[in-house]
Amino acid sequence: MVEYKDMTIKVVGKRISPTKMMVKAGEFEIMIDKVGGESPSPLDYTLASLAGCINIVGTLVAKDMGINIEDIEIEAEGVFNPGKLYGKGTQRAGYKEIKVKVKVKSDANEETLEEWLKQVEERCPISDNLATPTPTKVEFEKF
Repeated sequence: MVEYKDMTIKVVGKRISPTKMMVKAGEFEIMIDKVGGESPSPLDYTLASLAGCINIVGTLVAKDMGINIEDIEIEAEGVFNPGKLYGKGTQRAGYKEIKVKVKVKSDANEETLEEWLKQVEERCPISDNLATPTPTKVEFEKF
């Protein structure tokens, strides 16, 4: 069995305005804005990350299972209440629920695709982070 080592993934953000931030992820720049702003919001990126991860892991799992996936379309939808964000609510700050619909074009039968999707969910890092609490430490540093 192959032994993998932990990887550290780091992004660095620079404030552009009170609602916008430019985030460097490796060699890429990602503009983040408020919900309804000029760029996708952190909530949009969460759903986009989940969809992208399902696509990547779906391809890996299909290869491992020996099935052909011709095409995948993914719809991710989250229910969010902004009350806590604005300091006026008691509901959780994050998504209350996320629903994902994975449309697959494949010659595999439904039973095989159900097993495929089960493995995709188990192996997808973003799905894991959303479904399982991850210890998060936020601290500040003056500059």
